[in-house]
Parts: sequence; structure tokens; C-alpha cells
Amino acid sequence: MSDDEIIEAIIDSENRLIVSKSDLPKSTVSNLDYEMPDEVIRLAELVPEHGYEIEMKSWSFFDFELDYERNDNKYFNIDGRKLESSTLKKDEWGNKKDQSIKDKRKKRGPCFKFVYPISYEMSDGSTISGNNRKEIYIQMKEYFKLNGKSKENRPKLNLPVQILTLDKNKKVQKKEISNIDDLKSLWKYCKRSKGSD
Repeated sequence: MSDDEIIEAIIDSENRLIVSKSDLPKSTVSNLDYEMPDEVIRLAELVPEHGYEIEMKSWSFFDFELDYERNDNKYFNIDGRKLESSTLKKDEWGNKKDQSIKDKRKKRGPCFKFVYPISYEMSDGSTISGNNRKEIYIQMKEYFKLNGKSKENRPKLNLPVQILTLDKNKKVQKKEISNIDDLKSLWKYCKRSKGSD
């Protein structure tokens, strides 16, 4: 099987086992540590006979809401080799840019995206804001270098926020999220439906 076929088999499989970092092949852990040294594993799943799907997150000590719109899961074969997708160019939602080209290979897109700018209130009363996830992440990284990483020091997303979703006809819809529970419920829904694309 090609890497694309293995990735598709992993994405399509309902036979998944949640595994810990210590259950992953050493080469997988080494690759993640090298390519994403500042990030941690949110969820690692084994699809027997095919490989692993690994979802990363930005911080270990709090749930960074902007991670919910990430679209960068990592895939490894059963022996721990990183799988490289040769899928055609996709738009920000994971859809083919050129609809005239037949492409059976899948690339999972985000379930929703935030409307920026977004801001966070930090534990010292300061505010961090940005026009994309990366801008906010860089500022938070600097903040935590100066103030330390702890649950007491975690930031609070300023609500309400607006998100973009796709309806059944692939048209962009804007929605307002007024509390953190609604955002978490939406994310859980996205996780449950991720394989039904």
C-alpha cells in the first residue's frame, strides 16, 4: 500500500485503540519530538494492521481553544515510519482546489474555524490578541517563559467569539459562541463525526 492508501485506511477505520505515548514506536516519538518539540500529544490512536493517527496540542497544562481548528494530525505506519501524503492541493477546509481533478485520497479538514481577531485574558490581567492562531501562540509562549506554566496561570478566552462552519452544501456559515461549554460541545461533536466525511 502507498502512504496515501494507508492514511486513507487509518482515517476510514472505526477499529481504533487509544494508546499512550509509551505505546508508540520509538521512531514515532523521536519524529514528533524533532518536528514539534514544543507540542504534546492530545490523542494517539492505533488502527491495527495500518498504523497510528496522532493529534497534537499546543500546551500540556491547559486546553488551548484555538487548537480545535487545527488540521495537522500526523500519521505513521505500524512500524512507526511517518506517512507522507501526496494529496493534491487543498483549501483551508481540506477540499480540493481543482474540482475537475478526480482525487479519491482524503485529507481531513477542520470542522470549524475561528473568526479573528481573538483575545485572551491572562492571569496577570494583561490581554493577548492576534489575527491568527500562530500570532496568539507566539505571544503566549513568551508570556509563559516569563510567568511560568501552571494551571493557575492559564489564559481565559474572551467570549463571545464567532466561528465559521460548512453546511451540507459546503457553504460557509457564521455562528456565535457565547460560552466555553458550547465551544467544547461543538469540538466533541466534530471529534465524533470526523470519520463520517
